[in-house]
Formats: sequence, structure tokens, C-alpha cells
Amino acid sequence: MKNANRRRSARKGFTLVELLVGMIVSTILIMGMGIVMVTLFTGMRESKDFANATGRVDLIRQLTFDARTGNQIIFPATDGTGGDYVGSGYTGDQIQFNSLRYDPIGDTTADVTITWESRIPNATPTDPFIVYRFVDETPEDPPVPGDDVMTFAQGDITAFEIVRNTNTSFSANITTTENSEVVAVQLAVTLRNVIN
Repeated sequence: MKNANRRRSARKGFTLVELLVGMIVSTILIMGMGIVMVTLFTGMRESKDFANATGRVDLIRQLTFDARTGNQIIFPATDGTGGDYVGSGYTGDQIQFNSLRYDPIGDTTADVTITWESRIPNATPTDPFIVYRFVDETPEDPPVPGDDVMTFAQGDITAFEIVRNTNTSFSANITTTENSEVVAVQLAVTLRNVIN
């Protein structure tokens, strides 16, 4: 009897069944943690993609500000038409308007021409657009684009579409894509400094 008790108390370690149960529980825990990590990293990537795409279409704020200081739409010239145009080697959409600039020193206002346009090479029409903003401090009639100063350029724009609604308002549609995230902004803008 004493030998049997000694053998039981001397036995240390785990049985095969206990080891198998422990391994199964550990495997389930590790798999659960792996799923959580994959979900976490996927969410972080999607958030980063969304932030990048949203940052690109943020240019709509500058376009809105420009339009609110505008007083005359030059292009497109006809109500209800799109801003489609063709340049040398590229195509795109364009909105062009005169804007009033206030000079606090002379207490005067002067016209400047602001042009927003998207460009995509004719040779690769599936590429994303680049959207440009040009300012012409000495507007001419008809406009001469040679003295326009580029102040802004944003690439990776999937769509930039302009439609003139009336002689004082237009609609803009801007879309950008980053991996699987798509951000689209549709906007109707009315020029605020129209002089009747």
C-alpha cells in the first residue's frame, strides 16, 4: 500500500489526454487572436485608404470658396452644358469664371479669372485625372491661357465633371478611389458676387 501511494505522489507531469486538451484550447485561442489581428489590420488599412481618398476630394472646399467670390461664368458658356474640353494631347472638364478680388490698399476690386480643370492624357484614357487650379490676374476677353498661374494640382482623381446650370451656378462631381475605398462629392455652387 505504501508503494502504491509513493508511486502516485512521485508521478509528475500530464497525461496524453491532458496535453491534447491543452493543445486544442491553445490552438482555439491563437486562432481567435489571429482573426482579431487580421480584422484590426484590415480596418486600419481601410481607414487609411478612406482618409487618403477624402483628403483628395477636399479640394472641393477651395473650388467652393473660389465660386463664392465669382461674378461671371466664362466656360461652359451655355446653360445646361458640361464643361468638356479637349487640349493638346489631353481631355477633361473645366469651369472658368471671373472672380472679384479686393485690394485693401487702394480700396478697390479687380477681376481675376479662375480656371479649374481636369486633365487625362488621350493616349491613356483609363488613367486617373489630375485637377489643376489656374489664376489669371489680367483677364482678357476671350481668355488667353498663356499667362495663367497654376496654384494647385491634385492627382489620382477618378472623375471631375462640371455642368453649368445657369449663368450664375454650376454643379461639380468629384470622385477618387484608393484601393477599395471610393469617395464621391457632388456639389451645386452659386456665384455670390454677381453684379446685376
